[in-house]
Amino acid sequence: METGIRHWFMLVILGLFAVLNPYGCQASLPVLGKDAIANPLIAEDHSQALAYWAERGVRGAVLMNFDAHDDIRWIPDDKIGDLRESYRRGDWQRFHQADTFADEGLYNVGNWIYAGARLGVFREIYWIVPFKYFAEGISESRLRLFLASCGFSAEDVQSFTLRNHQFQGSFRGIPFTLCGLESLPVITEPLLLSIDADFFRTYSAQYRAAFLPALHTAFDALSRMNYRIQDAVVSYSINGDFLHPHHRWIGDTVAMILRKPGLINEPPSEPLPLLQQIDNAHRSINPTEMLALADPYLALHPLPSLLLYKAYAHMLHGDPEKAYAAAMASCRTDKLYCSGAVYIGAYYASKGQHRRAERFFRGGLAINPNMNYGLFQFANCLRTLGKLRESISYYKKDERLNGPFADDFMIVETYLMQGDRQAAAALKSVLRGLENDPYAAVMNETVAHSIYAAIDFCDQYKFKEMAAALRNNPAIVQMARNYPRR
Repeated sequence: METGIRHWFMLVILGLFAVLNPYGCQASLPVLGKDAIANPLIAEDHSQALAYWAERGVRGAVLMNFDAHDDIRWIPDDKIGDLRESYRRGDWQRFHQADTFADEGLYNVGNWIYAGARLGVFREIYWIVPFKYFAEGISESRLRLFLASCGFSAEDVQSFTLRNHQFQGSFRGIPFTLCGLESLPVITEPLLLSIDADFFRTYSAQYRAAFLPALHTAFDALSRMNYRIQDAVVSYSINGDFLHPHHRWIGDTVAMILRKPGLINEPPSEPLPLLQQIDNAHRSINPTEMLALADPYLALHPLPSLLLYKAYAHMLHGDPEKAYAAAMASCRTDKLYCSGAVYIGAYYASKGQHRRAERFFRGGLAINPNMNYGLFQFANCLRTLGKLRESISYYKKDERLNGPFADDFMIVETYLMQGDRQAAAALKSVLRGLENDPYAAVMNETVAHSIYAAIDFCDQYKFKEMAAALRNNPAIVQMARNYPRR
């Protein structure tokens, strides 16, 4: 009788343990490079990982993040408090909806790691960078400058020291280590593995390596470390143009290797070598070779990735009709590839062919109207074509989805082009947003022109305080150096 009670008690304890520890016994966790990671999350945007792991009950985890960006930007305490309340209540719908650049948003792709650390989902961060800081003679001064360029405060930067070829310190009290593939840390406890496909875009450029060799190098290095993986996420990061639409196959390949780690030691199977060859031809601006490689395979396998490369080849050949047909075929095969049509639209717009560009923008957005990608460029295109009211609607849509800067200044300038005095009221709101954005940066002459137009407007109508606020803002001071008035 006593034995039966003891047995029943142990079953209850084990049952409770299973509920409290949904990942099971840590000893049974898969070893990266040796065991299959059966169900990695495949995400469009990297920030989706936070809600996914929070909802699954992850707590106090060590995060290893392969990424071209730090994703740990600061979030005001009031927003963290609002997010914590949703987290505490288990209001996962609201938690997911908080992942946006809109005013009501609480976190996004630039700061989801900071949010996760403040909520206790992550307790320590390892950022594996695709840059060559750890491949050559490691310089602490260069690494400090790099962290400062990422928005780390002077106090945080000074917390970092070089130990065992890793740069260890903290961001606002969160333990944070910077590494490269050449200096992966020894970690014996389970890891959350996060891989952004844009890591390989940057690594490929930095190391002058094609994508398949870069993938092999990365996973070969990882397999030697015997990391036990608690869970994994792979993100495409097409939105924001962190990864080009035609490179979506890189994210797919990362997920495939996680599921079947033995692939890294085998010759790559079709269509991977073909995609790599076509990408090489694209980099070399050889559309004839791109078509010669793609067409025979497409006759049997109309893959959206190959159809998109075919569209690019026709674009480079100067045949927009065939480019449009191939882009739309890719888009109809998989609407996630509609970003490719928008990408081509942006290409034609950059060449001053705005009516042609408009067709590609509209074609992609007609099939995938919920796309976040390329809205700013489409709004610019519409404005150039004189469709001012519609351009404002797309600037506002981009502002909601991808953040206010620099759509807000483009909206003000477009109001001015219409002779609409709403510009003054809009500008007051823009200034409040700019003052609260420590990471704002002017990245092209189009945006600089809109800001100069706003300053001229303030001068003309004697809005002295607004003019002074604009001229003294750090982002605009830097803009004046990078993009002086012509």
